Amino acid sequence: MSTRKLPAYLSLAVLLCLQAACEKPPDISFFVLVKSSNYAQDSVGQVTLMNYHFFSEIFLLPGGQVTSASLSPAADPSRVMEYVDQGDTYWVEGGHFESVEGLDAAYPNGDFVFNITMPSVKLEDVVLRLAGEDGQTDIPDPITIYLEQNGETVSPLRIDATQELVVKWSEYSNGTSDPRGVVDDLLFVVIADCHGERIFHTGLPFGGDFLTFRETEVAVEAGILDTGQPYSAFVEFPHVADSKLIDGVPGFTSFANSTYLDLLTTGPTSDPTCPVVRSPMDTGQTDRSEKIPPPSR
Repeated sequence: MSTRKLPAYLSLAVLLCLQAACEKPPDISFFVLVKSSNYAQDSVGQVTLMNYHFFSEIFLLPGGQVTSASLSPAADPSRVMEYVDQGDTYWVEGGHFESVEGLDAAYPNGDFVFNITMPSVKLEDVVLRLAGEDGQTDIPDPITIYLEQNGETVSPLRIDATQELVVKWSEYSNGTSDPRGVVDDLLFVVIADCHGERIFHTGLPFGGDFLTFRETEVAVEAGILDTGQPYSAFVEFPHVADSKLIDGVPGFTSFANSTYLDLLTTGPTSDPTCPVVRSPMDTGQTDRSEKIPPPSR
């Protein structure tokens, strides 16, 4: 494939569909099913477990539509989970658990069946497997986040907004390339402001630039953050368990791990309207208020 970069809005799925002379691009960029663990990191680097989580998400293309969508365990086809419209995504919320044993008891590893109907195409009885080697849950090891400015370690509570911020992370314990050639193990870095608006995102797969397990750091340009402001951030490692391309639409399952970290910039306050209690960045951040925003990676 050409090394020329695609526009951010043009996914690999669209390109494949165009190459196959489809009547119209598919309505969705990709869909994913996830078992994850979520951790909170404090200002001195201590990482604490918040929860284990089960969820699924369908990412729409601009102008895309979903008529109906559901998933179910192949071993229990009567247990149908319907996706809920969240605007630019469709979502299945499977709940949070205190242990991986509780997560696996509620949602045993194995095959899952997806049915997604769109104006452009119908994905019917698509089977993807959510299981590691020997059937185990293969979530990456907990992530520790490291911050640097001007080549020096910096506290998350003492960030200089006028300088570039380099975000690093601990080793991706089970990162690997995809033997099916659909999507290698992924890596996301996201920063949100005090109002929950995402101001920095390293990109989603199948839609332009994004990170994989091969990367070890990312730079946040000077000026993206404002002075005297609180921010929220997370680093996520999604380890791909299974993947397929169906009629130009990628789907995959993953075992993911995320670590969330609060940030604070130095200097005079530039936004006095910041709320005292921060909202969670997504449904994984359960140490926040009860108000959970629509989930989207």
